[in-house]
Amino acid sequence: MAYSGGKDCTLALDRMIRQGHEPVALYTTITKRGINFNHFIRKEVFQEYEASLGIPVIFCETAELHNQEDIYRRLKEAIEKYDAKAVCTGDIYLRGVAFWNRQMARRLDVEWWCPLWNESTDSVVREVLEKGYRLFIKAVKTEYLSEEYLGKEITFELISEFREKGIDICGEKGEYHSIAVDGPIFKKPLPVQFLNTICSKGNATCDIAVRI
Repeated sequence: MAYSGGKDCTLALDRMIRQGHEPVALYTTITKRGINFNHFIRKEVFQEYEASLGIPVIFCETAELHNQEDIYRRLKEAIEKYDAKAVCTGDIYLRGVAFWNRQMARRLDVEWWCPLWNESTDSVVREVLEKGYRLFIKAVKTEYLSEEYLGKEITFELISEFREKGIDICGEKGEYHSIAVDGPIFKKPLPVQFLNTICSKGNATCDIAVRI
């Protein structure tokens, strides 16, 4: 399961488990400094997901977000180790991202499953909230949302506010990124704390660390 810690991949994972599939590992891309691409989550936070979700985490270390060779080599090793039959992603409608994931799965000679594909963002958000997941705003594009939204819990009220602002309520175009900390598939809550805000080139991110 491609896992960034966000709400969409968490819902996709939830659905796959409910359908009777067995998740053998989660994987995410990280920089050489141990930070997740896009969501900017520390490696040690993902290591805590292993205990919170009860699923091993595979790290694809690379200097670039879509460095195909680095990711391919790491996933190939993991597929052979866990005898995985498919790769699953939480894509909703971004065709470029879906195409990249589909091509990678073909190259790895496994199936590609995308359980949220072409669903309305409204139904995706509603389902993940109705199932009882706790989700927080991790990062925002400041042209859409101010830094004040960092650390806010995603609720139906907040989603209504996003709708009024005219942005994609799932943040599918990068308006915001989320982090899931608890819910039905969690064996225990993810023990994290929100730290300082980091701003750079139109993006604002809340640093997150494991709570001791």
